[in-house]
Amino acid sequence: MPVSEVSVNSRIEALRAKHHALSKEVDDAYKNLSTTDFQLSQLKKQKLVVKENIENEEKRRAG
Repeated sequence: MPVSEVSVNSRIEALRAKHHALSKEVDDAYKNLSTTDFQLSQLKKQKLVVKENIENEEKRRAG
């Protein structure tokens, strides 16, 4: 496997881990009554950006 492919795969795995962590934060935020709509919205936006980054890296890997 070429070094660049390893690098892309590593970035994808790191992004997936971050996405998973943000998913947990969003779930926890729903359960926490002191979480504001703004805070929840910010978490969801961060999660979406990470998802888009994953998709972009996967496209890059595919060629």
